Amino acid sequence: MILEGIVIQQLYYNKENSYSIYKIELENGEIETIVGYLPPLVIDVFYKFETKEVNHKTYGIQYQVLSYEKSSKQDYNALINYLSSPIFTGIGPVRAARIVKHLGLEAIEKILADKTVLKALLFTPLQIERLYQELKKDQEHDKIMMELIKREIPLDMASKLYSFYQKETLMVLAENPYQIIEDIVGFSFLRVDKIALKMGIPFDDKRRIEAGIIYALNAYIFAKGHTYLTLDQLLYAVRTVLKNIADKLIDEGLETLIAKAAIMVIDGLYTIKEIYFKEKNIATNLLKFNREIEVDKDLIISEVEIVEKRLKISYTKEQKEAIVTALTNPLTIITGGPGTGKTTILQGLMLVYSKLYNLNIYETSIANYIGLCAPTGRASRRMQEVMGIPAFTIHKLLGYDYEGKFYYDESNLLPQSLIVVDESSMIDIYLMDQLLKSINNKAIVVFVGDKDQLPSVGPGHVLGDMIDSNMIVTKELHEIHRQAQDSGIISLANHINEQTVENFHYHSSDDIKFIKIEQKDIFANILTLLDQALKENYSLYDDIQVLIPLYKGGMGIDNFNNICQNHLITKTGLSIQSGAITFYQNDKVIQLVNVPEKNIMNGDIGKVKDIYETRDGKIMIVDFDGNEVKYHQQELNQLNLAYAISVHKSQGSEYKIVFMPLSRQYQGMLRKELLYTGITRAKTHLYLLGEMDLIVKAAKILNEKRQTMLINYLKEEEEEEKTKPITPFDFM
Repeated sequence: MILEGIVIQQLYYNKENSYSIYKIELENGEIETIVGYLPPLVIDVFYKFETKEVNHKTYGIQYQVLSYEKSSKQDYNALINYLSSPIFTGIGPVRAARIVKHLGLEAIEKILADKTVLKALLFTPLQIERLYQELKKDQEHDKIMMELIKREIPLDMASKLYSFYQKETLMVLAENPYQIIEDIVGFSFLRVDKIALKMGIPFDDKRRIEAGIIYALNAYIFAKGHTYLTLDQLLYAVRTVLKNIADKLIDEGLETLIAKAAIMVIDGLYTIKEIYFKEKNIATNLLKFNREIEVDKDLIISEVEIVEKRLKISYTKEQKEAIVTALTNPLTIITGGPGTGKTTILQGLMLVYSKLYNLNIYETSIANYIGLCAPTGRASRRMQEVMGIPAFTIHKLLGYDYEGKFYYDESNLLPQSLIVVDESSMIDIYLMDQLLKSINNKAIVVFVGDKDQLPSVGPGHVLGDMIDSNMIVTKELHEIHRQAQDSGIISLANHINEQTVENFHYHSSDDIKFIKIEQKDIFANILTLLDQALKENYSLYDDIQVLIPLYKGGMGIDNFNNICQNHLITKTGLSIQSGAITFYQNDKVIQLVNVPEKNIMNGDIGKVKDIYETRDGKIMIVDFDGNEVKYHQQELNQLNLAYAISVHKSQGSEYKIVFMPLSRQYQGMLRKELLYTGITRAKTHLYLLGEMDLIVKAAKILNEKRQTMLINYLKEEEEEEKTKPITPFDFM
């Protein structure tokens, strides 16, 4: 349907993806709403839109824009509004009116044909040139956008392409559309490939083959968490993407990519250039912490004894050794399972360090000297609660901003002299590289984590590789604390880790309830138990969590969230929809992406506090532990319901009550590491509902070992250090 009218109001504009909502007035006086991926349109200017009518569940009839152009039906006022819009510098309404009065409704065409016509209006040469160039650019923008739309490129993609390439857009598309994948975040091979093939790029074009190989390598690496592939693995991945392409052409494409270093080959193993350098940099930066720390061990031990009296605790021998080790080495790993006292060790470490270096741990400036951090917001908040001093997400510590840049890096080092990183098993090669290169080599660094938990979501097995290399000082904790010895949860976790679950006695554990039940009744039983917990004043948002290993299917996260929402939430008042999800007040939600400018990170859980109408549409307010965040309609894809979440999303968190359904639908996902990680999220009560044999079977199945090169690179770096010639600077 063609709609032609004057734009009267911008209701919404998302600068990230150009998604817009406008009100337009048609020639017959009717007001309609148009939506789509559009550049900022000029208010009070005529446009012609090709649209598709859609009936929005909440907002009623809207018109989705398929293409658009400025209408030829501009009147005197519309032309003045256009020329005085922010598109043009220094042209206000008065000057715009003078231009239109002097040159008429063909003013734009006349200026573009001969810019000297502006001399009669007493424009300076600079003003004439500026207006001429800005008119050319706006005309060019419209022309390019229309050309992209003619090529059936969706408006959201067209807007991003023009925003990045400007006047070069059509040239880039003609020369190599696959270049877009490298240049612009969010353009996958599959998306660009559809456009390229429609444009007539042959299916066996070398540009397509090279882009497909890179995509296949990337996709396989990120799906598996590897940092390299064997040739057989790479070729298998490539053939699933580039079907019906001759082996010879794939081989030639691979050789070309290797020749220009887009793909690196190390000892016959294949990886992406970026990943190669990330892993190499990690090895280099780990070995920069090699100085001797001059400190009196006896003094540390005496200070530990003072801390014991102060905290009214008694450290075990291995806990004392961990504190001494961390304070006498520039880089230390402390690893251990639940109940081994990692948190208590860190409390002592903080207090002893502050005494050794004359710091007041309770001064507000302490964060300038001691940097406590963890990968997730929830883990960092827990760290802060226990330690009593500020703790941050790693991203926040490094000054990550909304443009994806870090304030701290190798040229602007962190000021802290002690860096403690909790939940280190969650850190992938990207974040570890950024963290290590930002730390001063004169700092003391302590990584804390449980090596037996799930590895990072992103590529790499960094903590595990650091430990297995035997090149980083590591203190492994084995002794279970006296207060933890009676915990069935910890005992079960250890049985899973040791793959001896069949020897565990569920009936003797007060904190674990195993409920043998048919699959069809699992969710209903969880709801009954959840109701009971709420009656006992446990918090739905802070104390209780359901953990499920997959999203789709009848036993998946999405279905449980819908069932639980229907069970718990009174659906009165306003609601707001995003895709298949409708949010209501009091919903439990989880943040899916990092938004540093709003101080929210991937994995943060919150409560929908309010939903209300504004002239620009509905707004939803989510309370993240006191941080109230505003969401517009088009930002809701950053959220999901969180009555159930994945085990991966729960890492770094603890809950008083954890429910874990055990369904045969999960058999393809259940592994020792996943079970262990999920079970150790429970602090006081763990409910396992389903079939016991699934736990026994899963505990016998290990995650696929990640293929990484960090250990090799560490050894190479060490050998290089040994063979370096000594210089006078080594004694300075």
